[in-house]
Amino acid sequence: MINGNPFKLLIAQGDQRKFRQLMELTADELLLFAIGFVKQKEIAEEIVSDVYVKIWRNRAEITKINSLKSYLFICVRNGCLSHLRKEKGDKTISLDSLGDYHFLPVTDSDHSQIEKETIEKIYNAIEILPPKCKLAFTLAKINGMKYREIAEVMEVSEKTVNNHLVNAVQKITECLNIGKKTKSTEF
Repeated sequence: MINGNPFKLLIAQGDQRKFRQLMELTADELLLFAIGFVKQKEIAEEIVSDVYVKIWRNRAEITKINSLKSYLFICVRNGCLSHLRKEKGDKTISLDSLGDYHFLPVTDSDHSQIEKETIEKIYNAIEILPPKCKLAFTLAKINGMKYREIAEVMEVSEKTVNNHLVNAVQKITECLNIGKKTKSTEF
């Protein structure tokens, strides 16, 4: 549990093992999140690495953070936006102006319960979602974040997060033809 006070307190006191544990617990999902913005693994790795360095340097302040998970995602988001601003020479790039968020399918070695074709349909349905809708869906369903945490990361209200997720589920179910009633002909 990365948001627990004892966990944060130990990091604040300089416990390197707890800090490594934090990195092990969060690095993969932060990396996938960053790749969704910058679309390059090496740059995403650098951004995530910079976030961890910043956290370690300012570790004394870590106990003041309510949700460490949200904070990490916000730092990565800000790092990605800063990188994109520098890269494009456009100081106005923001989450709102971002053209797209790239969804990276989660790989699972045991697809025995769901057919590969169905999984591909699901990923394709997610990929065609509007950018903010895709981002909210990814944070909720892939990263397991709560609406409040997603709202913090996306800088929107929880109601807006809910609307994005309802929209995502509707669009995905439409793409998969789930819930459509077929007309039966009576003889």
